[in-house]
Amino acid sequence: MNNKTSFEAVPQIVARLENKLDALTETVSKIFQRLYTPTPEEQEEMVTIKVAASILHLSVSRVRALVQEGRVPCYKPGRNLMFLPSELRRWLSDSKRRGQSSIEEQMAMMTKGMRNSAKGRRFS
Repeated sequence: MNNKTSFEAVPQIVARLENKLDALTETVSKIFQRLYTPTPEEQEEMVTIKVAASILHLSVSRVRALVQEGRVPCYKPGRNLMFLPSELRRWLSDSKRRGQSSIEEQMAMMTKGMRNSAKGRRFS
């Protein structure tokens, strides 16, 4: 292989390297964009207990009671309770009732764990 033939191939090799470098640069840019772009929850503004109560359609005192019971997702960065609206909406949808259970199901739940203390007793 002479020098003239190998030098003729250099522009083609450089062009391919440039294309690969452009593709690599684009890929790295997309990765950085995914890593450093905040998620919707990170961009979401926290709301006060009054706004949370209106989202949940409850009174402020009821929301406070649910917070004390540990049932409603909230944050307390200082003195005030703060809430993320998306978490409140998710909590609402997760606590959806499935309908009223049948009498048999209610009786089974009530008697679950109860022992038959009269069994084996003699009555005089």
